[in-house]
Amino acid sequence: MKPELLVNEHCRCGENPLYDDARNVLYWCDIPAGKIFALDVASGAHKTIYDDKECGAFSLQEDGTLLLLLHGEAALLDPDSGEIKPLKSDIVRETGRFNDCIADPRGRLFSGTMGRDNQKNGALFALSHDLSAAKIYEGTGCSNGMAFTPDLGGLYWVDSTAKRVYLFDYDEESGTLSNQREWLHTPNLTPDGLTIDVAGNLWIAFYTGGFLRFYDANAQLIEQIDIPANHVTSCIFGGANFEHLFVTTAGGQEGSDSTDGALFRLTPEVGGRREFRSRVRGSE
Repeated sequence: MKPELLVNEHCRCGENPLYDDARNVLYWCDIPAGKIFALDVASGAHKTIYDDKECGAFSLQEDGTLLLLLHGEAALLDPDSGEIKPLKSDIVRETGRFNDCIADPRGRLFSGTMGRDNQKNGALFALSHDLSAAKIYEGTGCSNGMAFTPDLGGLYWVDSTAKRVYLFDYDEESGTLSNQREWLHTPNLTPDGLTIDVAGNLWIAFYTGGFLRFYDANAQLIEQIDIPANHVTSCIFGGANFEHLFVTTAGGQEGSDSTDGALFRLTPEVGGRREFRSRVRGSE
C-alpha cells in the first residue's frame, strides 16, 4: 500500500475527508485556513468551494449539500454555487469549535468540540434533526474521529487528549450511546480521525508519528502504513466501489516543497462502505 499523492494544498490542518458517491467527489478542509476543497476523483481536478470561518466538522446532507458545524453554529453550503445558508446559532456554549462529526442511519449527528483555550472543557454531543444538542461526554481538550461498527451496534470515538479510542453501545431507534469503555490506549501516540472497513477493521490516523495503523475488531494491530507527512489527521473510504482510502495530513506551509498538509490515496485489500447522510433541518 504505497501512498499516492493526490493534491498538495499545503494545509495547516487538513481534515474531515468525506466522499460523495453520487458525484464521485472527495471533500476535505483546512481548518485554520477556513477552506473546504472538492476533488473530482475521476478527473483529478480540484477547487476551493468554501473560504470563510473555521470549519472543523461537516457532513453530507441527503440532497448533496454540506452541513457545516462551525464554532457553536451550523450552516448549509451548496457545493456548486458556494451559497451559505445559516441554520442555527448557539448550538453549544462554553466550549470551542466543533471538531469531527458523523451522521447516523436516521440522519442525526454525533459531533465533538475542542476545549476552549486548550482547557479540558471540550465534549461529545448528540445532535438531533433540529440541531438540539445533548452532551454525552465532557472533559476532553480534543474530541475526534468516529465510526460505527459494521452491525451498527456500536460507535467508536477518539479522545485525542486522553490518547484513547472508546467504544460505545449504540441504539439506532433512540439514537443513544451507552456503556462507554476503553477500546485502545496509545500512551505515546495521539490518535486522530478514523474510519472502518467492511471487515470491521479500524483505520486510525495518528497525528504524531506520520502514519496510519489499522486494527482488527479486538484492537490487535494488523499493519502500520507510513505516510510522507509529519502529521496524519484522518481517512475515509471512497471511489466507485469504496476501494480507495483517502488520507488527510497537517503541518503544511505555503511555498514549501514538503508534502506535509497534502491529500493522499491508498488502495487496501479490503474496501469500505458508504457513510450515512445527515437529515438536519435546523430550527423550526
